[in-house]
Amino acid sequence: LRSIRPGLRVEIAGDEDWEQHASIRRVDLHHLVRFDEHRGYVVTFKKTDPLFVLDLYQRAAPSILGELKIPGFSTYMHRLDENHLLAVGFDADGQGDFAYFDGIQIQIFDVTDLANPTLLHKTVVGTRGSGSEALMNHLAFNYFASRGLLALPMTICEGGDNGVYGDQLTFAGLMVFDVSLESGIAERGRLPFVDPQQANGTGATCGTWWANSTSLVKRSIFMEDFAYGLSDTQLKVAQVDALADVLKTIPLQ
Repeated sequence: LRSIRPGLRVEIAGDEDWEQHASIRRVDLHHLVRFDEHRGYVVTFKKTDPLFVLDLYQRAAPSILGELKIPGFSTYMHRLDENHLLAVGFDADGQGDFAYFDGIQIQIFDVTDLANPTLLHKTVVGTRGSGSEALMNHLAFNYFASRGLLALPMTICEGGDNGVYGDQLTFAGLMVFDVSLESGIAERGRLPFVDPQQANGTGATCGTWWANSTSLVKRSIFMEDFAYGLSDTQLKVAQVDALADVLKTIPLQ
């Protein structure tokens, strides 16, 4: 057990397998740990999102290299390259001593300067009550590096704010984003799975608590110029450049 600072410590199981068993404990809620060779990234949350950058090169003396405090928190983080991270999580509305989680946020972090990590790009989708399978299950997070494309299952709810859940379902399906260090995060298109006006009984609902976040679509695949979305009941496919035009729907039940 190695203490980094009061309330934040790294537990090391053994010299041979320490990387697989290391964990972080802090006073705030701990939402994410990511290892990248001799670096570690930790996200906690109480009312802001501290992103800690850890130096794990010296196993017996781990240390904090840098820290970034921004609204919200990340639940999954993907390595774009040695100096950049792509993350998905929740935005937040500050309320003094605490914060309400809000819409789904996608962010790019720059960790070139390990002592001073920065937020490079950010976009927010929906409001409180929106959900994505990718927020709680990394297998639903689909980044196609050679094309700079990110696919995320999404249930988008609008009308929420300051702790109030949005109750206006506007989309349930697969969203695709262009991801670029230079241009940021831009929506490419949406592969719809249900009509929001006829969503009763489909499993696409608003009002989901963040820790239970899910969505109608569970997985996705990029294959050449096509994107495939998979739910429990159907498979849909569309061209990446024309996602709203579904080419084929295959029932699974």
